[in-house]
Amino acid sequence: MKLFEHAQQIEQMTEIAQLWDTCLAVLSEHGVDFVIYNTVDANGDNPFVLTNVPEIFATVDPTNDPFLAHCCTSYEIWSTGPEFLPDYDYLPPAAKAFISAASRTGFRAGLGIPMRLEGSERYGGFNIGTQLNRAAFEAQILPLAEDFRFFCLLMHRRIEELSRDGLTTQSDDFRALLVAPENAVLANLSPREKEVIYLVAKGVSRKECARLCGISPNTVAEYTKSAYRKLGVQNRVEVANLVTRSTG
Repeated sequence: MKLFEHAQQIEQMTEIAQLWDTCLAVLSEHGVDFVIYNTVDANGDNPFVLTNVPEIFATVDPTNDPFLAHCCTSYEIWSTGPEFLPDYDYLPPAAKAFISAASRTGFRAGLGIPMRLEGSERYGGFNIGTQLNRAAFEAQILPLAEDFRFFCLLMHRRIEELSRDGLTTQSDDFRALLVAPENAVLANLSPREKEVIYLVAKGVSRKECARLCGISPNTVAEYTKSAYRKLGVQNRVEVANLVTRSTG
């Protein structure tokens, strides 16, 4: 099963513990051994952490996770773990020590995937790791980076909703928290057009897109048509190519 095909299962869950267990199981099916979810508020405080390697923060406050500094300034997926440490000579000693210490858990190479939702001030993301060496990781996991991003965005939104008393929709019934990542090509679209077109680009059906947005299939079609016109594309394949080339 492809990662995005778990969307309906995610949306039906009403408890964070159940959601997290599902997250770990799905990512494990796709070769991920370690999962760290760490978000903070707009001031960099009040961390919310979920992980299957709690020892990673045994001696480090989650607010000092070096990945959070990256999330402040970029939406780019970051290669993480000791295997990639030589690429980051500019990091301060404390950050290098934190990354090196990850090797004691078996975490060798991973993806740091920033999360920031339209409608929420919290930021942070997922750091998903493997026991693979760099070459194997780049061959097996890195090509799926955008698929992992989409799955993690859906997870992040559902966690945020459940932690905010089940928030799902605005007064006019569109989903309150939007998952579409920053993308220069989509900058001229409205937030809702951007949300719909991102889902379309990821291969989500009109019916599923409607459910994920909290709107009708006809409304999805209206947003899609408007976005296609603004982007100068005519079909799903063209918009998928456009979004894939420019995300990050």
